Parts: sequence; structure tokens; C-alpha cells
Amino acid sequence: MAEKIMIVDDDVDTLRLVGYMLQRQGFQIVAANNGQQAISMAENESPDLILLDIMMPEIDGYEVTRRLRANKTTADIPIIMFSAKGQVEDKVMGFEVGADDYLTKPTQPRELIAHIKAVLARTKRSKPPAGPSDKAPEERGFIMGVIAVRGGLGVSTLALNLSVAIHEEMKKEVILADFRPGQGTIALDLGYLRAEGLNQLIQRKPAEITSRDIGKEIFSHPSGIRLLLSSHRPSDAKFAAYGDHFEAITSQLSVMAKYIVLDLGTALPPAIEGVLKFCDQLVLVVEPVPQTLMQSKLMIDELFALGFGEARLQIVLINRTRSGVQLSWSQAQDQLGHAISVIFTPAPELAYQSTVNNVPILIQQPDSLTAQQFFKLVEKVTIKPG
Repeated sequence: MAEKIMIVDDDVDTLRLVGYMLQRQGFQIVAANNGQQAISMAENESPDLILLDIMMPEIDGYEVTRRLRANKTTADIPIIMFSAKGQVEDKVMGFEVGADDYLTKPTQPRELIAHIKAVLARTKRSKPPAGPSDKAPEERGFIMGVIAVRGGLGVSTLALNLSVAIHEEMKKEVILADFRPGQGTIALDLGYLRAEGLNQLIQRKPAEITSRDIGKEIFSHPSGIRLLLSSHRPSDAKFAAYGDHFEAITSQLSVMAKYIVLDLGTALPPAIEGVLKFCDQLVLVVEPVPQTLMQSKLMIDELFALGFGEARLQIVLINRTRSGVQLSWSQAQDQLGHAISVIFTPAPELAYQSTVNNVPILIQQPDSLTAQQFFKLVEKVTIKPG
């Protein structure tokens, strides 16, 4: 059955044009031209997603969202705010009242469709089947991304050891996916000289990528986690712009394990922004250096505008050297203006031995202080699936 989308806008032309465009994409459409009508229709129609304007008379989109979230019947309906109000403050307010996504008018049809599909995929609002079925609904796993403003901060090392720590602590399946084609250091760190899994999937059309295809490219590591690795050939960096593929792969991964860890690399390119919508948690890696902290603070502001509030964002400080010229954790926290969840103390010798032996740090020295810090991070970023 086609997914039902409710469009809420006081502009009749917008209702007509957007509705027609979504119908052509196979969606079922219902429309409301004011806030009060939207609230009533949401309860009666039970749409799969609401596309909501903000600037409407009497009851604006912010208040509509507040009321929908306060009503048990409508509290879980995904909401995308679609408005000409494009300031960061407007977006932050939208996310604070409960929006799942925020788009600024005008936008390209492809972008609107992509956002709608991403939110639908992430929320997985499944309705009960009309009749009895022997097939159980697929359960969505818990997805977390690891990212930094620039390279060399230890993103891949953290993603790898975090995955191992989650597997050991939670006793559940964990898939680690390296989304950095052309820069796949996880494969090299583990001694895999040929890592073509992600490349093989990217050569397919996004709509044709299935969990079966991904399963063929994933292999098990002795630590117990499963790996989808990227190539380390520099020329393969061209695949980093294939955002539709990354979203399709992430959507399929979400039902293949209890926990999915994504190595998202650096910065916020468009391809990675699309993947962020699937992430339940995001780990931002920083270092105690003023310039890096300045960039990281800008990234935090941008992540907040994309919907990653304090509850979905964990900041990890990694001290890679014992140099006295670095800032203290309290100074770093003050410069960021946000709390740091976990601090990793310098362990260059351990990191070196881990790389030489092609094993994660947790396996190289499971009783080390660094290992304890990874388990502390597990407590911060995970929830136990039911």
C-alpha cells in the first residue's frame, strides 16, 4: 500500500503542486490548509508523514507540531517542516518542538523527495498487517555515526574499537561500515589489503541494492563484529560523492544488525548529510587544539540545524600526544560551548602496537585505560534494543 503523506500549507498553489509531484512518486496524498484542520486530520487519517508549513494564520507550524507531539495518537508521526523561514534560529526551534527534518523553500523536487524518503526510512512507522502473517516485521537496528571536522583525529580507530566494545558489552550483532571510499584505513589497520565491498555496492543502482547484496560484501572479523570496508586506493575517492548509494546502503544495513556503526569521515559533504538522517546517535571526535575546536564548534552548530540536539550528539575528546601545548579538557569544553562525553588519554605506544599487529586496541590490551574509556563511550551512545 502506498505511504500516505499529509501536506499542510495555507497556499493553495503549494498544496496543488507539491501534492501532484508526490502523487507522481507513488505516494497517497491528503491536504490541510490550516493548522487546526491539520491537527484534526492527523488524528483521523494517521498519515505516514506530515509535510508542514510554518507560517500559517491562527496556528502556526510550530504550535501544530507541539500539539501533535502532545497527543498520544499523533505523537510518533514523522514531521518535515517545509518553510520559507531559513534562519538557523528557525530551524533550531523547529527541531526543538519536535520536527524530524527541516527544509527551506524553495527547494528542488529531487531534494524534497530525498528528504521524505530518508525520514520514512529512518522512522520505519509500520502499520499492523491487515491479516495474519507468518513473517515477522523487520526490526530496525540502532545506527550511530562517527565523524570529525578533519582527518587525522582518530575517527576510524574510534569507530572500530567502539564497534568491538558494543559487541562485547551488549552481546549483540554489530556491523561496522566504512563510508570513506579511497581512504579506507580500517581495512589497512586490520591487515586487509583488498577491500572492495563498498565499491561493489556503489556500482549498482541505489534502488537495486538489497540486504542480500550487502550481505555478500560483509565478512566477519575474529572480534565478533562484521565489516563492510572501503577501498584505500586514492582513485576510488570519486565514489565519495555517491550520496544516493550511501543512503540506500544505510537503509538496508538498518535491518541487518542490532547495532550499526558508520565511519563517516570528515566534514559535512552532501553525500554524508543524507546519511545523517538515519543516525540515532552521532559521535563527533575533537582534539584539544584551538583551530580544530573552532571548526568543531561550527560543525556542532550545523549539526544542530540538521536536528542533532544534545540528546543525539556525543562529543569525544582524543588526546593523541602528551604535549603540554594542548588545551585542557575544561578549556576545550569552554571553547566548544558543549559538554564533552568522554576523554581519551594519550596512548601512542598502544595505538602503534595495535596497528603493527593488525588488531583493535581492545583486543591488543583489553585491560588498558583506553579500553575502559571505550566501554564508557558505549554507555553514552547506546540504548538496548528491545
